[in-house]
Amino acid sequence: MNGDDSLLQTLTKLLVELTRFIDSTIDEDGEPRAAAKQIDFVAGTFDRLTPDQRGSLAQIVQQLAAAEPSAERREFLDTFAEDFGLTDDAE
Repeated sequence: MNGDDSLLQTLTKLLVELTRFIDSTIDEDGEPRAAAKQIDFVAGTFDRLTPDQRGSLAQIVQQLAAAEPSAERREFLDTFAEDFGLTDDAE
């Protein structure tokens, strides 16, 4: 793994963890609104990536899920790519 790959892996891990934290603050009624807006912002940013970039991020998230010892975090990671539009609906 070169330096850029290591950086991308680290940044992806941080982004996913922050997103998981924000997502955990939203209750069943969709509150607080600020957290929901941040989740929408992340998803919207991913929408602007190229298909190859989204695929690369999805692959890193899958690797993180495979190595995650926490069942709660692994569950979040397992659905992250689909929930945030990193994979095509057909997959």
